[in-house]
Formats: sequence, structure tokens, C-alpha cells
Amino acid sequence: MAEWSIVATALKNKFLSAGARLTAALATGLEKCHMAAFDLCITGGTLVTSAGLVPRTLAIRGGRIAALLDPAIPVDADDRLDVTGKLVMPGLVDAHVHFREPGLTHKEGFETGSRAAVAGGVTTVMVMPTDNPLTLTPADFEQKVALASGKSYADFAIQAALAADLSHIAGLARLGAVSFELFLGEVGAPLLVQDSGHLRRALRLVAEAGSVAGVYGQDDGVIATATAALDEVARRQYLSFFRSRPALSEALGVARACIVAREAGARVHIRQTSARVTAEILADMRARYAGISAEVTPHTLLLTEDEIERQGPWAKVSPPLRTTDDLAAMWAALRAGTVDIVATDHAPHLPAEKEKGVDDIWAAPGGFPGVQTMLPLMLEAAAAGRIGGADIVRLCSTRPAQLFGLYPRKGSLDVGSDADLVLVDAGRSETIRNDDQYSKARITPFAGRVVRGWPVTTVLRGRVVMCDGKVEGAPRGEFLRPS
Repeated sequence: MAEWSIVATALKNKFLSAGARLTAALATGLEKCHMAAFDLCITGGTLVTSAGLVPRTLAIRGGRIAALLDPAIPVDADDRLDVTGKLVMPGLVDAHVHFREPGLTHKEGFETGSRAAVAGGVTTVMVMPTDNPLTLTPADFEQKVALASGKSYADFAIQAALAADLSHIAGLARLGAVSFELFLGEVGAPLLVQDSGHLRRALRLVAEAGSVAGVYGQDDGVIATATAALDEVARRQYLSFFRSRPALSEALGVARACIVAREAGARVHIRQTSARVTAEILADMRARYAGISAEVTPHTLLLTEDEIERQGPWAKVSPPLRTTDDLAAMWAALRAGTVDIVATDHAPHLPAEKEKGVDDIWAAPGGFPGVQTMLPLMLEAAAAGRIGGADIVRLCSTRPAQLFGLYPRKGSLDVGSDADLVLVDAGRSETIRNDDQYSKARITPFAGRVVRGWPVTTVLRGRVVMCDGKVEGAPRGEFLRPS
């Protein structure tokens, strides 16, 4: 695993040879580059791809990457952006965000949520269906696309929910639903799927539609038993909520989802994995069936259950923060490929709503903002040697785009891909602050954490939308359909 300090000390000498990996892409348009006029030319930077790092001039035309050129080649362009000393990454693709619109815009909306996204280097978001109304029908879906259009600063895909009525799956797929979300526990009607026969029918229909099902693995029986075991003293403690959601609940739900998916021949993406036992089940099931993928959140990788004692309701989330051993297991699963991607589960609630849990942890909603802090946290993980820069691209850009049918338009720096970029200063240390958050939720459990590496500019389809923390221009995010 490459140390992040290599970037600052030996980029030019060490990675020039990495250009061989891009020979095929560079061949397209090289002979024409002296004559072609590009819209924007980004010079002096080092491209970070899933294959490695390489110095290149990046030329953009019509909102797409038109050429990747040797820095020595002169380029004719209308505008130039000198990013000497910076890393150039594909914009991040967050496969799990709650933007709370329609119906819950007091918590968040497409405008504030997407501002937070581009401020953190996220150029594509996949928006969950758990709003009011839920995204269950083609009419719900079309309403949500219309609401987001003209409000979102990031490009967006929309996820649909599955309930008792499965007749809308084909229609939602035709409209461009990027996934179908299934909840096996911890929710009420109409979303709760308790009957495995219904789960099987749903997964078969999703497979026939050529789509993927996002599955939340929980077991309500385990949760009910664990909750009932808490006495009155225990229920008043911050850790009580966490103790009511043991890893066994998650493991049983994930095992059930994987077994039924294999029988149904469906692709499933396991949401919010958090525990060692879950990673072990995933490793075993993925060896038997190729149609399984999984995600982990930054807070699951970086925060232990001790944070609930320190931060109280601000750290309340479900599945709960777990032990140091669970965190180590999730990092190992990520490096081994047992878990495919990092996604935030950006779940904003107003400070006043979270404050209700100060005296009674059960009264606070679970979840907190995450879309703005994902890249800084992953850059710090790279600086600490847990992963490399190429891993960030794979986990947070390329692989999520591939899993949900948005690649190579998104998640790539290849010629022909959308010119979605985030420019990173790898040597810059910053402190994550609540005052800098664009989300209405404002308060992040990572406030006060010092990170090494910082997103300084975000580019969406060839236009700068964030510079040094300031979101620029009008919202121009587009609706994305999976290919």
C-alpha cells in the first residue's frame, strides 16, 4: 500500500511510467490535439485512477473528457486551470444518501444536500426512497425527478422502494430507477418485508427488470428480544439503544438476503454492513454466489461505540457504532473486496430533533450528515496508510458507478466520461467543523477531527461548482439513468 507522502515527494519521478496504463486512452485524439480547441484544459496535476497515479494534462470538450495528454504536449483551449501540485480524482459517487425531499424538507432538501455533496467532492448521488411520500410508484418517481431538477448541484439517480405491491417494478425500471430498496427490519408498514416468499418474488422481478436490489439486513425478533432485556436503569443509558441492535440481528438479515438472492438469481447490494460476523457471512456467501455486493459507511469504519458515551444523540445511528474489533474487520473486508464500496448513508436531522435524545436516547432520530465529510475522511485514511489513493477512487467512484449502471459515464477519468473531477491538496491539513457544513443537519460526529488531504475544487461536467469550500453558480445537476 503506497504511503500518501509519496505524492508530495516523488510524483514526477515515480509515476511517469504509469502512463503506459493509459496508452490506449491516450492514443485517441493524440494526433489531433495540436489542432483541436478544447473548452477547458487542466494542467500540472496528477491523475488518480483505480490503476494508479500519473501526471497528465486533462482536456475537456462539451462537458466530457476529450483527451488525456502528456504534460509536454501544447494544448489549445478556451480556458486553462493550473493545478500544479494537486491530485485530480474522478468526482465521488455516493450510492446512499437521504435528501428528505419530498415531504421532509425541514430536515434537508435537494438543494442543501447537493451543496454539501459538491462541497465534499461528490458529483453523483443516489437518492433513497424513504421520503413522504415514499418512492413506490411511477408517479412518485416522476414527481421526485421533477423536484430535483433545477435544485441539485450534483448529478443524481433515484432509488425506488419495494413494499407489498410489486406491480410497479417494470415501470419504475423503465423510468430509470437505479435500484430497488428492500427493508428486512427496523421499519414499519408498508416497507417491512418479513415474509421470505414475498422477498423471493420481489428479487425475481427485480432480476427480470435487469436491476439490483439494495437490502437492509436486520432481524426484528432479535431486536425485540434485546430491547425487552433492558431494565429501566439500562434504558436511561446512552448505550441502551446500541445494545438493542446486536450484530446478530444484522448477520441474520444479511444471511437471509443472500440465500434468497442466490435462489432467485438476483443481484443484491447489502447496505450498511457494520460487524465482523456480517463480513464473515458475506465472504462465505460471495464464494458461493457472484450476485452479491456490499457497502460500508465512513462512520462504521472510523467511530466505535465509545462515541455514544462522548457525543450522546449526535452519534446515534442504525446500525449502531460497534467495537474496535468490528471496525478492524470492516477495514479488512474492504481491502479484501468482501465489501465493495464506501457510501455515506447521509441521514440529516435538525439539531433540535437530535437534542431530544440528551435525556432520553430513544427520543432522538438515528443518523447524521455524511456526504460532505466522506472524501476528507478517506484522504485521512490514506494518509494514515490504511488504504491508497487509488483505493479511494475504486471504493468511492469507480466501483459504485459500476454496480449501479452509471459507469463509464461516471466514476472514471477515461476519454468519453463526464468531466466530473475533484482536485485534492494532499498536503493540506484541515479541521472538520460544524460551521462549514452545508447540510441543514449542521452537526457532524466528526467535528473537531483533523484530516490530512482536502478537496479544494469540484468540477461537474466541465464546470467548476466548488472552489475552496464555496459552492458556485446555479444548480445544474442532471437526472441519471442506469445503462
